[in-house]
Amino acid sequence: MSDKETEYKWQIASQADFEGIKEALSSFDCSCALSAPNLLDTYFDTPDSALSAEKSALRLRRIKLAGRTRYELTFKSASSIVDGLAQRREISLPLNCADRKEALKKFRAEAAALNPKAVNLKPIFSIENKRRVWYIRAKDFEAELSFDDCLIKARRRQRMLEAEFEFKNGKMSSFKAFAARLAERAGLKAAVKSKVATARGLLAEDKINV
Repeated sequence: MSDKETEYKWQIASQADFEGIKEALSSFDCSCALSAPNLLDTYFDTPDSALSAEKSALRLRRIKLAGRTRYELTFKSASSIVDGLAQRREISLPLNCADRKEALKKFRAEAAALNPKAVNLKPIFSIENKRRVWYIRAKDFEAELSFDDCLIKARRRQRMLEAEFEFKNGKMSSFKAFAARLAERAGLKAAVKSKVATARGLLAEDKINV
């Protein structure tokens, strides 16, 4: 379980942009290991949208990697963003099962225990994500650099590309300095909207157009 998420989100227009990040990364003194999970994220809310109203998010994630399937629950609070760095409270719980029906049962029980408002939950949108992750180990911090190629399904569908650079442990000041140099060398700009904000925007548009 973790209780805090700290990450930069960068705009990506094409595969070529991410190749540019990889090229810039090769000039740094760090080691990298690659993983390529397929993710299916389903976000839930109450009938009266209580979680969306407080800008929190409740997610059931299916992870497929190396022929294995597992599920986890994640609860995220509202984000604070300073100089492009997003921070939020995050709680992630492995559900220790490979079957979706069993995972949903455990998900609903754990969600209600985490947040009293999380009852009578219903799915509101999903995000299919072909993610590639570089696990980065530098001198005094560890982080994950992810390239997300997503299909957002929220009544309408929208493809979205995004890069995330998430702090894992070590010295925060070194992580921030590394991120600033990487962004400068690769010509990166902060993402305007997250995947979740984009999905919620699609839902809001649909309500206006009804």
